Amino acid sequence: MDRILDTNSLPAARGSLGGAALIALTLMTYTTIEILAQSVTITRTGSAVAVRAPGFGFIKGEPLVRLKDGRSIRVDLELDVLPGPGGPVAAQGRQTYVLSYDLWEERFAVTQVGAPSRSAAYLTSAAAEAWCLEQLTVPVSALGRLGRDLPFWIRLDSRVLTADTAPAPDGGDFSLRGLIDALSRRRKNDALTHSIEAGPFRLSQ
Repeated sequence: MDRILDTNSLPAARGSLGGAALIALTLMTYTTIEILAQSVTITRTGSAVAVRAPGFGFIKGEPLVRLKDGRSIRVDLELDVLPGPGGPVAAQGRQTYVLSYDLWEERFAVTQVGAPSRSAAYLTSAAAEAWCLEQLTVPVSALGRLGRDLPFWIRLDSRVLTADTAPAPDGGDFSLRGLIDALSRRRKNDALTHSIEAGPFRLSQ
C-alpha cells in the first residue's frame, strides 16, 4: 500500500517542533541560571552572615600584573543585603584589604585594613579571594525580618585601586599640577570594579 503524506499536517508538525525547541531552550536557560545561583552561598557564623562565591574573582587582569611586578593593590569589598533583585540596601558590610605577592614563593599575602587588623600569607589567588570574603560579614541583627520571615538577595561588589598613593601635600611640596596628575591617575584606576547579585536566600534556624 502506498503511503500518503498529508501536507496539511506539516505546519502543525513544524509548530510542535518549534514549541518543543522553545521549551528545551527555556529549560536550558533556567538550568544555567540555577547553576550560577548555586555557585553563591551564604553561611551563618554566630551573629554574622558571610558569603561564599568561588566564581567572584578580583585577582586578575591589571591587578594581577601589578602584583607580579612586586607592587601592592588595595581592594574594597562590599556586601549588600537586598529585599529583592535590584532592591534598596537593607544591610551592608564593608572591608578594605591590601594585597601583595611574594615573587619567590609565588604566593599572595593579604592584610585587612582597620580594626581589628588581620592578615594571611602564603595563599593561592583563589585562597586569598576566599579569605577576604570570609572577613566580609553582615550582622544578623541588621537583617530584621529578612532571612527569618522573608527571603533576601545579596549584592557583592569589588573595587580595586591600583594607583600609587600620592604623598599628602604639605607646604612647599604642594603644586596644582601635581594635584591634577594625582586625581587623573585616581580616576583612571577607580574603574576596576565588579558586581554580582544572587538569591533568594533564607537563614537556617
